[in-house]
Amino acid sequence: MLAIGGAFCVLVGHSFRVQAQHHSELSKFSEDRVVRSIKSPALRGTITDRNGAILAVSRYLKVATFNPKAIYAPKRQGDEINWNAISNEQFAKLAAILRLPENEVRRKLQDRSSQYVQFKTELSLEEADALKALNIPSLRFEERTERAYPTGNLFSHIVGFANDKGEGLEGLERVANQRLVGEDGRQVVLRDRHGNIVELIDSPENTAAKSGETLVLSVDQDLQQLAHDQLAATLKNFNAKAGGAVVLDAQTGEILAMTSLPDYDANYYQEYPATSLRNFAVSETMEPGSVMKPFIIAKALDDGKIGRNSTFNTRPYAIGDKTIRDTHDYPSLTTQGILQKSSNVGTSHIAALYDNQSLYQHFSDVGFGRKTGSGVSGEQNKAIKPADKWSKLDRAVMSYGYAITANLLQMAQGYTIFTAGGKLMPATIYKQTQTPKGTQVIKPETAKQMREMMVSITRKGGTGQDGAVPGYDVAAKTGTARKASAGGYADKYRASFVGFAPAQNPRLIVAVSIDEPRGKGYYGGTVAGPAFREIMAGGLKKLGVKPTYVNAEPAANVAKKR
Repeated sequence: MLAIGGAFCVLVGHSFRVQAQHHSELSKFSEDRVVRSIKSPALRGTITDRNGAILAVSRYLKVATFNPKAIYAPKRQGDEINWNAISNEQFAKLAAILRLPENEVRRKLQDRSSQYVQFKTELSLEEADALKALNIPSLRFEERTERAYPTGNLFSHIVGFANDKGEGLEGLERVANQRLVGEDGRQVVLRDRHGNIVELIDSPENTAAKSGETLVLSVDQDLQQLAHDQLAATLKNFNAKAGGAVVLDAQTGEILAMTSLPDYDANYYQEYPATSLRNFAVSETMEPGSVMKPFIIAKALDDGKIGRNSTFNTRPYAIGDKTIRDTHDYPSLTTQGILQKSSNVGTSHIAALYDNQSLYQHFSDVGFGRKTGSGVSGEQNKAIKPADKWSKLDRAVMSYGYAITANLLQMAQGYTIFTAGGKLMPATIYKQTQTPKGTQVIKPETAKQMREMMVSITRKGGTGQDGAVPGYDVAAKTGTARKASAGGYADKYRASFVGFAPAQNPRLIVAVSIDEPRGKGYYGGTVAGPAFREIMAGGLKKLGVKPTYVNAEPAANVAKKR
């Protein structure tokens, strides 16, 4: 109560101060006019892509108000009502500017019982000038702001939206709201006894509104459009439920593109179901499947427990009542062969070289079990199961992407340990002016060796041939994971493809995940590989990256399983 009373006293004091300062203005008019200080709304900050393309912008709009009684008031006392104050031509032009039927405009303005009429049409500054030029008596404007999203649905999951009160509700509009809101100004005005503004007063109390901060994002509109189009085509081709694609700068961790489907148009967000507002790339945590395997192999190489040509027995074997097996039976495989053929058996044998805590720490070091801190809103994360709770089966299946979860952005970020000299780079949605330091996870020479081995996956004999980009060495990993359901796993899948190029001097990381493909296959290479290929090829072309070799090897016509 004391706080409320204090605030009231401040407001009353301000009102008296304004009245006192403008006593001379008030004395010029009748006693029923008062001076007031009103808010001049500030524009919300602009959001742009890394090249300055506008993704969200605010502008001033004006709403026209009139005083019908004053419009038709007799020019002199005793004269008749001046019904010719507005001509037929003026009415027609006024109705056109307001985008309203002329008879409605006439009816409201000719109602002399009213001293205040507001037309709800929101006018641009140009339209307001055109209306003002009509010279219709008593015209006043009330000001408000409008938020617009020129790219519609293209960046809706990243940018989000604000309501008509200027409050951020989703996306960066919500999480960066305090940076985006401006500082309202004040304008001293003269109001009549009906509350109508009759004059703007020049006053030392007047302050100009200050716009909010401009946010420059890391994303590139062209890459975003490319990723969106390829994702949409893949979902249509495989009749899939949902999906996402992420493109990172392989050296800085900057998010160059992030697209999810289904999506929505931020200008008309009220018309979409809540499911369309979810950003699949960060809000869906999933068992990633075989895209996890490179992390296990990299650790063992880094620790000197295995070599590139170490050989493992890759025949099926049992842990309790669970049989660990591959899609195809291989009597034995080298370390590189385990990657190329995506061997569950071989990867689980490598994981068995470690105790639970060591693997837990490695998963944590790669970024699992915590949010990326990228600045993208709506990110979901699940903690890694405590190491002391793991069974032998847990350790085995975690090595090939089960019993552990990650979102798509986490997976893409994890692959920076292969592209940035063994460092985990911080994923970010904001444009960077310098390369972040990153956190060393594996040695640079281990990262180089992994890049060399992972190229085999997109070449002949590998599971990712459909992701090969002609002219470039592409290092990647496919992933196919059954979806968990009550009591086990359903016959539903997530197909993923994560990789980078050029392999020995990586510029881009691309991660694609498709939820519940139906009808034409479900393996990661088959489903997500083509989208990966097209996004990577278009991205490298945009960046002007020269091909690795002149005589391009043709991409495989048919992707191998897993």
